[in-house]
Amino acid sequence: MMHSLLDDPLLRVRHQDRSVRGQSLPKILHRLTQEDIRSFEALQAHQQQAWHSFLVQVAAMAVARETGGTPPGTAATWRDALLGLAGGDEAAWHLVVADESKPAFFQSPIPEGSLDDAGYKADVPTPDQLDVLITSKSHDVKARRIRHPSPEHWIYALVMLQTMEGFLGRGNYGIVRMNGGFGNRPFLGFANDLSWGSRFRRDLDVLLSERETLSERYTLDGPALLWTAPWDGAKDSAIPLGNCDPYFLEVCRRIRFQEENGTLVCWRSNTKGQRVDAPDSLNGDTGDPWTPIEKSGSKALTLSGEGFTYERLQEIVFEGEYTRPPALQIQETDNNNMYLVAQALVRGQGKTEGLHHRVVPIPGRATPSLRRKSKREQLAQRAQSRVERVQEVQRSILYPAIGTLLGGGDADAIDFDDVAPWIDAFDRAVDARFFESLWASVEMDDSEARRHWESLLWDEAQTQFSDAEDHAPSSSTRYWRARSSARTIFHGAARDTLKYAFSDAS
Repeated sequence: MMHSLLDDPLLRVRHQDRSVRGQSLPKILHRLTQEDIRSFEALQAHQQQAWHSFLVQVAAMAVARETGGTPPGTAATWRDALLGLAGGDEAAWHLVVADESKPAFFQSPIPEGSLDDAGYKADVPTPDQLDVLITSKSHDVKARRIRHPSPEHWIYALVMLQTMEGFLGRGNYGIVRMNGGFGNRPFLGFANDLSWGSRFRRDLDVLLSERETLSERYTLDGPALLWTAPWDGAKDSAIPLGNCDPYFLEVCRRIRFQEENGTLVCWRSNTKGQRVDAPDSLNGDTGDPWTPIEKSGSKALTLSGEGFTYERLQEIVFEGEYTRPPALQIQETDNNNMYLVAQALVRGQGKTEGLHHRVVPIPGRATPSLRRKSKREQLAQRAQSRVERVQEVQRSILYPAIGTLLGGGDADAIDFDDVAPWIDAFDRAVDARFFESLWASVEMDDSEARRHWESLLWDEAQTQFSDAEDHAPSSSTRYWRARSSARTIFHGAARDTLKYAFSDAS
């Protein structure tokens, strides 16, 4: 056996003193509880969500099942707990295990007897070709970028693949923690600060406190590390979802590593079904502690290529169309000043539509309005009203005014696509200021809050209309008439739509 995550310093970590040292997994878990990790040196941006989730889930299961509910105080105790989680089999924590009847890290035992008998192929030359990044968009990661990978590169890619991947053609099935094969596994949660240690400790506490609530859906002493059981890839060999530990770590692909002449070689084989047997009607609603659930149809959020817009986030935070996951519930021990962290790698059919990562600061003055249900409901109504006001500005002010400007006085002559650049720019400007303005409004009465918001919208609308004037065709004989008509429409519609922006503040 080679490359033990329990004992070998495989993962380079930058510590708080800025030194970089290789660490084993038990030492990493211990140092996370001690707030002594700044970053993981080889971890790529699109892998951070999967790695954080893995660390928290494995820690939660180890603490709940092996240490009586109290996080270990030493790396040695963490090691014992991780080993216990694997049933005492150290092979489960090695990256390379020559005996293919035994498990290896995120690699199931091969009941057929050998790689050849099971149809494995060594056609994954680099870690970049193993994980879920199919094409590059909204990030700077390119396929096959890592030319000389070390074990840590393979470890991060393997965790990413086995816990985040979706359907990629027949024989390549995805995880159960997403809504459909072309969905994604979004991550949303509050954080007291953005350090690895703080987020780890908070989410570990959340998972431990929520564990008993999942006992009706899962088996608390059921399979935890799904790679420890043999898997031949057949449909009838799937593990029933309800038999698993609530925070089970799954494997969606048959992968196996060998070492040849000092180089890691990755083997893979197709399967005839998913590793976890769950009904199609589940729609990804697995109790994942970071995934919002859409109320209509009880299905897991699938983020679109638009990302975490202000419209989507306010629907989630204030539970308009979604039920918040446990990690997005404020805890008694949370700080007043917090962050909302949202991450997702959006997948499409044979492509990646973007890595979306958004952090929204929450100032101390706003936190009480999120803690108390009555205050939260009031703030939810205000947020929804603000979204509706934005839509009114786009529909009733910007579209007719800019359409008239571009159409030589006739808005009907212009397609929406012609006006879209200014509508979209307005929406992006609103997005950048939405939550900052919303949090500031908690100290305002309804009239003052509406006046403040409508004034902001009026300022942004003027910016976009002015830009449209600068880009309108100037050679048309109807130019001046179009500009005059557009200005009349713009100012008249603004006074009708944004009454509070023009009201006397006194």
